[in-house]
Amino acid sequence: MKENENLKYGETYSSKKMLIISSILVALWNVILFSSFSLIFACFLGMIWFDYFVSKKIMNTLLIRRDVSRDRTFINDPIAINYFVKQQAFKRKTLTFTQIGSTIASASSSRKRELAFDDDGKCDFEMELLFGRRGKKSLSKVIISLNGPAGFYKLWATYYKPLEILVLPKIMDFEVFPLRLRELLPGKKSDFQLLEDTTDLKGVRKYSQDPLNRIHWKISARMNELFVKEFNYTATSRALIYVDLNLTHEVFARDVWKMIREKYEEEVIVAAASLVKWIHDSGHTSELNVVGKDIWTRKCDRRTDWVETVELLSMAEGSEKGIEITDVLSKNLEKLIPSTTLVLFSMFLTDSILPLLIKAKSKCSRVIVLLLPFGYRDPSFLPARSFDLLPLDMRALEEKGALLAQEQIIVRIVRGNQSLQEVTKEIEDFH
Repeated sequence: MKENENLKYGETYSSKKMLIISSILVALWNVILFSSFSLIFACFLGMIWFDYFVSKKIMNTLLIRRDVSRDRTFINDPIAINYFVKQQAFKRKTLTFTQIGSTIASASSSRKRELAFDDDGKCDFEMELLFGRRGKKSLSKVIISLNGPAGFYKLWATYYKPLEILVLPKIMDFEVFPLRLRELLPGKKSDFQLLEDTTDLKGVRKYSQDPLNRIHWKISARMNELFVKEFNYTATSRALIYVDLNLTHEVFARDVWKMIREKYEEEVIVAAASLVKWIHDSGHTSELNVVGKDIWTRKCDRRTDWVETVELLSMAEGSEKGIEITDVLSKNLEKLIPSTTLVLFSMFLTDSILPLLIKAKSKCSRVIVLLLPFGYRDPSFLPARSFDLLPLDMRALEEKGALLAQEQIIVRIVRGNQSLQEVTKEIEDFH
């Protein structure tokens, strides 16, 4: 998006208490004891009042134009906004500009700056802003302020034009993720021999009653013996991703989880957004389902922009009284087909979900449940000792889930001292 628009004047605020009090005192002075000194002070205050009304006229008639390069960005990814300010009535060399936006990160270039105008009353400048939290951020309003001579008065004028920046969650890198490759399309090397990709040559072997069109004639001529081509079995994957942000009714210490849920909710959202990008970059297809205060669904394949799918997560928010993930998943079982990998991110589940997972596995290739009750470690940091105390019913789910691993129902609780990449690589290696 590129904006090039004039901001509309809103209203002007003033603080002139010192000027009013001084004027009253000087007026009384001239009434009670008129002298040349009292007249000088009266003239001085008259000039201050004249300057006040001129400054107010300047503040009310500014021309402010804004130019924005794009309307969405990622957390801590700077976005540039260019401003052009022109004084149309009179000329004043210095004004103070402030960009309003409560969630702008402190690492941004200063939101407040002194504007020095040229002889034509023009000033243009650029601001680089960063945001430390995801979601829609309003940058609609700016404030222009001015200090009068000797601090006798202050003026503030607001200018407004709607502008919202959508801040997307952070993206981290996955090396691998244990999706099963089952879709009959050229893609990655498959763990199941469904389709040979004739563009992906694996090697050659000696001829043994193979079709003539598989003979590698150049190698055969060189070796004076018939050799045939061998190809890799390749396929792509379909991933059905569920992001559960709601606090299930099975949680025992609900008041405690209410206080800590928001922090770990962000970790779940980063994990899901990163997986959507990894699946897209790997040439696979995914469908993201967000279960929170609202339920959102969006598909992502090689023909679509993965960022549009991640936008769902920008505004996602969990609830203590939202719909249960089991209810949503039960209704969507018909979406599962033999080539699908079902991935479920959640913060709290118990073994009561196991019958539903078994039912889901009967319709798809693999079920992966990743529980993140206490977030996870940034892979750039070394692991520390973990003191996380898992609820008993969550541990019961993990223990019972281990018995179903051979049936491709994989349940993992990610500890606070583990990185998500370590957990997914461990699943990939053992399955």
